[in-house]
Amino acid sequence: MCAKDESHTLSPQRLAMLCCPDCRGELTHQPEVPRLWCPACNHRYPIVEGIPVLLPGDVEATIEARFHRYWDTEEKSQLYNQKVEGDGDPFGIYNHESEIYGMEKLLRPQQQGRILDAGCGNGRMLARFSAQTDAVGIDASLNLLRIVKRAGRGSFHVCCELEQIPFKDGLFDTVFSCRVLQHLTQQQQAVQEMSRVTKPGGDLVLELYNSWNLKALYKNLRMSKTWAPRLNAPFRAIFRSMSPFQDWGIDYDRYNHWFQVKRWLQQADMHQIQGRGVGFGYHKYLLQPFYIDAVLRDHAPRLLSGYYAFCFRLERLLGHLPPFRWGWEKFVIRGTRHG
Repeated sequence: MCAKDESHTLSPQRLAMLCCPDCRGELTHQPEVPRLWCPACNHRYPIVEGIPVLLPGDVEATIEARFHRYWDTEEKSQLYNQKVEGDGDPFGIYNHESEIYGMEKLLRPQQQGRILDAGCGNGRMLARFSAQTDAVGIDASLNLLRIVKRAGRGSFHVCCELEQIPFKDGLFDTVFSCRVLQHLTQQQQAVQEMSRVTKPGGDLVLELYNSWNLKALYKNLRMSKTWAPRLNAPFRAIFRSMSPFQDWGIDYDRYNHWFQVKRWLQQADMHQIQGRGVGFGYHKYLLQPFYIDAVLRDHAPRLLSGYYAFCFRLERLLGHLPPFRWGWEKFVIRGTRHG
């Protein structure tokens, strides 16, 4: 159970945490509108259902054109909220628990006074903190943040981009981000921003998809306009309903490897780098597209659940070892800020 959510009004304490995403200057609260205003930039940032919308630029003048990305619509946000924690599917449940376990192994209890979930999605991580933790969630999707706020997950929510985080320097004991970086074009800048808002001596924890796993090759083939139709054609011709190389579903999805992100953390004033591997990856390019998962779910559900339970045990046992940290489907990496 996380801290109780605050009212729709913006308290002076919360206002003091925020800054303009463009110039990092002080913001003025105009509660009668309600909105925040940057005197230096003359940009206006509306407050929607108690959520400051602090995207770059004059948001109030352009808000209708702002939210057109994949998870921005209410329908997609509701679908994400439904599916991300498993929705009763054995693989979905295993995947969710595996990701949470990987994060929590790297989140240190002594660094949880005030935390920032950078790209909080439906708030599944925020919900795991106690009421003593000031759990702040940010996301670029206003509709997802509405879901988080209504569910009472987290104590404060801000709609913003990770590349321009509208918080002042050194506010958080821990900043973490789970499976968000692959959606960003300015990935290293986002890492630098997350480090900037971390306290000296605080932790930055990232969970990312691994470009060194075979799933990354499978993803790239499905995203290819040249190769995907050619590889998919024989399966469609023989099995009709089978499309293992169908469109990936999103236009941008850029994975990273351990050593790349480790270098970014070091360049962002982080040291004492640690981490572990998460997930195997072949479920996505073997068990699911060739219907193995679906057949077992319908005809041998206990066997399938037992298999995923075994995979999870194996992850917990081996995930800390360097070869698996470098080669598994995802990895979690933690750095501590100098100071």
